[in-house]
Amino acid sequence: MKEEDRIVKFIFENHNRLSCILRYNNTPKLLSESVAEHSYYVTFLAMIIGDYLSDKGVELDKLKLLKMSIVHDMEEIISGDIIKILKVGEFKIALDKLSQKSMHYLCDILGEQRAEEYYALWEEVKVRESLEGKIVDMADLLSCLVYSVKELHCGNRYFREILVYVSETIRSFIGVIPEVEKLIRAFVAYTKKYLADDQRIINGIDSAVRMDKED
Repeated sequence: MKEEDRIVKFIFENHNRLSCILRYNNTPKLLSESVAEHSYYVTFLAMIIGDYLSDKGVELDKLKLLKMSIVHDMEEIISGDIIKILKVGEFKIALDKLSQKSMHYLCDILGEQRAEEYYALWEEVKVRESLEGKIVDMADLLSCLVYSVKELHCGNRYFREILVYVSETIRSFIGVIPEVEKLIRAFVAYTKKYLADDQRIINGIDSAVRMDKED
């Protein structure tokens, strides 16, 4: 198959599905968000974080960062979306294998010339060893944070557990990327301000991130 035909086939028959796959599909929600929308938000947040770190003298590959952000959930074209709090134990191991096979299949459609590059970018986010991979992972969590806050602000209490989980996880980035500490604290402070009328949520966030205590 010609390269041009491969690209068109992938766009029409595969990539376009990301706009149809809803996130948090096993959780009651008021505001729907597709995987395609989420990927945009993650890419935008990664760009903002990348520029923020560059201003502080941190060296990183911004083109690579944006490419990784765009493909970070591409396997969900096949696997669909599964919330992070369920990805534990043997289920996570099985899901990781499914994700890898799904991504290999999708990359192969695009042809050998791009398959290796796109898979490597996707895998680099999953292993979270490079700075760019860690930034995309952080942007992914912040996107979840913002979405959860919107749901809770609209009165959807089903997102309490998700918000506390995300808050607890996002705190870990202070240790791996010290330069983002002030930014993370600002996100958490704004979240608490936004949800100030629900003390139970505030207590849960405080317990998860312990922002008011010395590390």
